[in-house]
Parts: sequence; structure tokens; C-alpha cells
Amino acid sequence: MDEAKREVLEMEDALSDGMSDRRFITAVARGFDILRAFQPGGGALGNQELSRSTGIPKATVTRLTHTLAELGYLRHLKSEGKYEPTEAILALGYSVLSNLLVRQVAHDPMMELAAQHDVSVGLASRDRLSMIFVDVCKNRMLSTLHLEVGSRVPMPTTAVGRAFLAGVPEDERAFYYERFEERLGAEDWAALRPLVESAIAQVEERGFCYVEDEWHRGMRAVATPLVARDRNTVMSMMCGAPAFRVEREKLETELGPRLVHLCEGLAPSVR
Repeated sequence: MDEAKREVLEMEDALSDGMSDRRFITAVARGFDILRAFQPGGGALGNQELSRSTGIPKATVTRLTHTLAELGYLRHLKSEGKYEPTEAILALGYSVLSNLLVRQVAHDPMMELAAQHDVSVGLASRDRLSMIFVDVCKNRMLSTLHLEVGSRVPMPTTAVGRAFLAGVPEDERAFYYERFEERLGAEDWAALRPLVESAIAQVEERGFCYVEDEWHRGMRAVATPLVARDRNTVMSMMCGAPAFRVEREKLETELGPRLVHLCEGLAPSVR
């Protein structure tokens, strides 16, 4: 792992632990943590809820939500005593999505795959120790798997997260393993690690991994890494559906290989 990338990862890790260095402005970081706490479809949140989800003291949260509301990024619902994001936040993410070339190139074939096979197809990028979806295509009738653009899922327990881990260099993967052990505890990580490494071995053998009944009970998914030609950027793509809609055999013999083929063609668009 190059030093610049390690510095970014360590800074993110320091942030999640409430630590900083002389260049790090904690107030700014905490403001973004407040915004990150709002989940797609999660509704409005009060200061107490935000404090609980971010680990930031409630008194600090109160000042931050007031400031973000004054700036126009949060709307204060006085009757409920809660806050919700405003449309102004879209400006922060829209420029990223609109300039993400791989998303533009991948969308149509993802939509075609989703429509043909009645599955969800998602393109995701790393977000700390999670994966965040930058595009999701699905049949309108497929409402069981609640994934949207901006949805975050755990890295170690999902197909899309494990595919990402298979795509990164070994030293970077080791860094994530250390963080998983810290977050989950040694015992839980010891039980989960063989499943993660099995998925990585699947990717090495056939290009994709299969996961069922872990992150979301009753769901099956395959996923593959999407790695830039220079290997500096790694994303991943998944294809999944409820077990009653798609057979494991179809995911492993047809949809998994199609994902691999699709991502091989998309690699030049990743930067």
C-alpha cells in the first residue's frame, strides 16, 4: 500500500476513534459525521439519536445541527424536535456521481442485467469500513432488497464488500482486517474471517464470490471486484435477489460470470 493511501485510511480510522493530528479539524469532521448519520429512507433524527449513532456528545451535536441548519444542509422540524437533510446536500454528491465515468458507462448494462433476470445489480465503492452504492439497478417489482444510491452495507458480511477485499492488495487487506478485529472484537472476527477468506479464494478461482443469508436473511448475491488498470482504485459490483426469486445455481453459473465479464470491460473507465 502506498504511503498516500495509508495516510487516508489511517486518518479515517483516527476520525472514527475521535482522534486527530495538528492538521485535522475535528469540528469539520464531526459535521460530516452528522450528515453521514442520515440513511436513505431512515427519516428525520433528533439530537439524541444523532449523538447515539455518531458517538458525539449531545451538547456538541446540538451545536452542529444548529450550524448545519443555518447553512441550509439540515431542516429543523420543530414540531418533532428532529432534523432531516435538505436538497442542498445533493450538490455535494451530485458532482461526484455526474463525473464518475464508470457509473455512466456501467448503468445501461447493469439495467439490462437487472431487467432480464429480475435481480438487483449494484456498483459500490468503499466508505470507511462499509461499501456505499453509487448506482443500483433493479426490476420495479423487486422491492424486498432495499438498496438505493447512497445505501451503505457492511464490508465483511456482504458479497460486494468481500469482492472489494479480494481486489485490494494484501497489505491493504491486512489493514482492514485489523480494523474489523478492533470493531467486532477478537472472537467475532475470528468466526467471520474464514468466511471472508473463503470469498476471496472464490474470487481468485472463478472471478466472483457467493454469499447467502449473512447481511440480509433470505438474500443471495454474487459479486466481483472492479479494479482500475493501474490498480489504484478498487470498486465492486454485485447481483442479488431474494432466494425465492433466484436459484443459487443461476447466480453461480450464469450471473456471476456475466458480472466478471462486465467488470473486465469496465476496468478502463475506473480512475
